[in-house]
Amino acid sequence: MDTTAVLDEPRVTARRLRPLLGGSVTVRTPSALLRGTLLSCVRGSAWFVVDDADVLIDLDEITWIVPA
Repeated sequence: MDTTAVLDEPRVTARRLRPLLGGSVTVRTPSALLRGTLLSCVRGSAWFVVDDADVLIDLDEITWIVPA
């Protein structure tokens, strides 16, 4: 499973995020750059823990995500 260059494409899906589950990731959205742990991903959103806070991000808002 190759997760070195994970997502830098227009369409982020839960299926494409699955290899990153439980790992530390860096996520970019139009309004933020976050580093945290990907806990869960479902059809429309991904759940992260960033600095002890839960963060839910709509998959359409993720512009890229890579292992941290």
